[in-house]
Amino acid sequence: MRKVLFLFCTMFVMVQLSAQDCYWVFFTDKQKEGFNPYEYFDAKAIERYQLVGADLYDETNYPVTPAYIQGVTALATEQVGESRWFNATAVMADEEQIMAIRALPYVADVQLIASASLMAEERMTDVTPGDTVPSGHFMEELTWMQGEKFHQAGFTGKGVRIAVFDGGFDEVDMHPAFAHLFKNNQIVKTWDFTKRKENVYHGHYHGRMVLSCIAGIKNDTIHLGLAPDAQFLLARTEVKAEKHKEEVWWVQALEWADQNGADIVNSSLGYGDPLYNTKEMNGKISRVAKGAATAADKGILVCTAMGNEGSKKDWKVLVTPADADKVLSVGAVHGLDIIAFYSSYGPTADGRRKPNVVAPGRDLVANGCDGYTYSQGTSFATPMVTGFAACVKQMHPEYTALQLLQEIEKSGNHYPYYDYRFGYGIPQAGYFTGEKAKPESYKLYEDKEYVYLIPNIDSTKSETPVFYKVTNGDDSILKYGNDYIPESSKGFVFDKEDLGKGQTVHFWFENTYKTYTPGKDNFPTPPDTNITSNLVDYDWDAEDNYYDKKPKVYQAGFSLRTGFTIPAMWSPAGNIHTTDRVSRSLFAVWGNTFKLAKVYALGLNLSFGSTWFAVDSAALPMLIEQTTAGYELRKKNVKVTSFDLEFYQRFYLSRSNTNRGLLDMGIYGMWDTGSRLKGKFLSEGDDAIIMTDQNFMRKNMNKLAWGVRLRIGWEHFSIYGQYRISNLWRKDVFSTDLPKIEVGVQLF
Repeated sequence: MRKVLFLFCTMFVMVQLSAQDCYWVFFTDKQKEGFNPYEYFDAKAIERYQLVGADLYDETNYPVTPAYIQGVTALATEQVGESRWFNATAVMADEEQIMAIRALPYVADVQLIASASLMAEERMTDVTPGDTVPSGHFMEELTWMQGEKFHQAGFTGKGVRIAVFDGGFDEVDMHPAFAHLFKNNQIVKTWDFTKRKENVYHGHYHGRMVLSCIAGIKNDTIHLGLAPDAQFLLARTEVKAEKHKEEVWWVQALEWADQNGADIVNSSLGYGDPLYNTKEMNGKISRVAKGAATAADKGILVCTAMGNEGSKKDWKVLVTPADADKVLSVGAVHGLDIIAFYSSYGPTADGRRKPNVVAPGRDLVANGCDGYTYSQGTSFATPMVTGFAACVKQMHPEYTALQLLQEIEKSGNHYPYYDYRFGYGIPQAGYFTGEKAKPESYKLYEDKEYVYLIPNIDSTKSETPVFYKVTNGDDSILKYGNDYIPESSKGFVFDKEDLGKGQTVHFWFENTYKTYTPGKDNFPTPPDTNITSNLVDYDWDAEDNYYDKKPKVYQAGFSLRTGFTIPAMWSPAGNIHTTDRVSRSLFAVWGNTFKLAKVYALGLNLSFGSTWFAVDSAALPMLIEQTTAGYELRKKNVKVTSFDLEFYQRFYLSRSNTNRGLLDMGIYGMWDTGSRLKGKFLSEGDDAIIMTDQNFMRKNMNKLAWGVRLRIGWEHFSIYGQYRISNLWRKDVFSTDLPKIEVGVQLF
């Protein structure tokens, strides 16, 4: 028993010592001598600073004090990176090292990093012969944004510098869709922050696909994005095996983009569940959101994906840094007025409007070294808007980042109508190229019970939905939805009972926006009362507040546990295990966990299964008796079928929300529900005879037993060890017992 407890304690200590986390270490001050911004910044960066009136000598631009970095790194396991903007370094360290780092006189604060990015991509489908391109030089999805109007006017992003952050740009240097970028030296700089070297043309394919949605050209004629003539900074910031470091690399990439003159940043990455909870999506918690807001203050337009959480009932809302203030957060559509089912909802947790706009989310992208495929996600809607923004910036170089964002919002095909799925709609190039205003598409009427939206004769009511929302007097959205006008009806009907005191209903249909507030607006009675009533179905209601959801405290699920018992030579004296065969077990487990703190939980497991003990026949003389009459005993085992109830305490080996490692220490009890002794005999004629004795087990087995169990896990896999303290054999019958120690794996 003492040996087992010593083993458990040793394993616990080893796991704790090996636990490493990533931390931001913030410093008290900076040395402000020797910094020359005119040497540090690219000429385009200086031009941008002057445009927005930002201070080149701002404290955030000064380097982190080298001596501070060296002092912290000497106490840590590894330095991950540093940030000028946050006056911090990031390190890998265990808790003992962090305690020493906290004690340094120049350390202001230490914060655990909880990060693992989500590439906002849904799925890919191969291009087939039936996938065609419309006449001209643009994919159909670009025409939803009127992209051809930009190119007809000569705007292709020329002179605009775009930084793209992703998990790699595999084969970009080989794919013909990007040949013009290399021919014209449009890729200004590259940097792999994960490996600290220039080459980024490896790693994940996601960056290749994203880049093609900004600047790709298929067969030298068909534009996949709107900014084929832009300049590019390519930054690799993601590595699947180093998820806790990605937030650091993303922030470093922002500072690098700022230094090297980026006008626009494209980030088709996001951070959400399980790293954060929905209430933290307020632009004030994550470092990536804070970094994005800082970049906006320095004149960079950050275009970022809303995320693909819209169909996930446990999240639904945007991911960070889409929650940051003054960034352009992009949702996805699969048609002019058809939201993509996966596109995340707004608003932010503190009630700010997100998304800003939406864009085509199912797009043709560069695939492999020379092919093409369709892929979907807000990952690909975002670079569509980035290319659009580059064309606007080329047209209006005087626009600051904030002006650029605001004008793109105004170009949305729903503007000024807004809701938390579509934002202001799909940006339209015609807004910038001087497209003439269209006539109103409908009129509003009312009677005592209803408000009627009746389209003009030339409106295509069956092809365009009516968008509607209800707001309070402060313009906060209470509910919204959209629906098509029935074929049998001459218009759309809204019930006034859906409006409370001081509330307003907003309508958008085709190109026209109107509002109705009871007691304030008066519309004529409808010319035709034969209008079919609509059942208004809201897509979102303020009562469906996803930010009210608390982080998961209780979790449950099935798992499978399988193991083997340790042979007699390794077991306590007196067990009857035979060494010529392995004893084994298999159990189905229903697990329940109650999380009480960030690093601690209590759990209960209910298991059902069997253990097959390979027994020593010398210890069970009754088996020997069956060998008479010329039979030879070949195999024998004791099968114990039981229920297993385990109570345990769980320690998470990281304080981050990832909970990537765990240690369970518990006590279990088992109830024998049916056991039997089984022998296999072979006659002289090679005939097999199997004999089973259940009465023997009923008479000589203890129905109840108990023991201790230790489990060390990582995500969906764990290794366990257990020691049964009580005997299975009755002591008044046998002086020996079945094996007590078992080890194995459990799959969650």
